[in-house]
Amino acid sequence: MAKIITCFATLQCDYEMIVNTGITRGPSDSKLGVIVEAIGGEGTINTTNLIRKWGAMGQGYKYFLPYSSDRFRTRLPCMKDNFCWIGIKGKKGELNPHWYSENITVSTKGPGVINRMKTFQFLEEIDTVYPYASHGECP
Repeated sequence: MAKIITCFATLQCDYEMIVNTGITRGPSDSKLGVIVEAIGGEGTINTTNLIRKWGAMGQGYKYFLPYSSDRFRTRLPCMKDNFCWIGIKGKKGELNPHWYSENITVSTKGPGVINRMKTFQFLEEIDTVYPYASHGECP
């Protein structure tokens, strides 16, 4: 009988990101990039077009309307540790002015006990989206 070894990095997890907006001049179909880092730096998530690649609200949905909750989903290799930092960027000037985020929650579910969730509290107008508006701190 062959011995089967499963490498942690090859396990696939389902990721979900929920962006809660406040006062904003949405909607936006901007090419919005997001980076999420994990504790220890292993397994960084990087998408250059969040709406097109992760958008989970259906075709024709208008993202980032005032006071909305927008969902994004994807399947990627599982991160070894929990999330500790998030950065958002658009093309210079694309989201200016008045793009306001209340918070962004990132969660993952996978095989076994690989279930994590972290909410990043922005509670501010994002007026510097280039290179990144960011929250969190990685040890």
